[in-house]
Amino acid sequence: MITNIDASLALSQGTITRNYQESQTTIDLIFTTDDIMNRLIRCEIDEEMKNFSDHLSIQIIIDLRVCKEPARKSRRN
Repeated sequence: MITNIDASLALSQGTITRNYQESQTTIDLIFTTDDIMNRLIRCEIDEEMKNFSDHLSIQIIIDLRVCKEPARKSRRN
């Protein structure tokens, strides 16, 4: 499915997302399309986020602003 929509990994390859019983692994992956990747501001482990899980929190910030087209001048005949 990931190859069908041409998705790519947004989280840096090799990022540790789980600490469990003295082992570290990457089991939480973030994929996105090129359109969203071009709007990606940040996708990384959020060290400041406190949780009670063995999975580390991932912060994702995407620029969702809509670009407006310039107003068109009306023509008068």
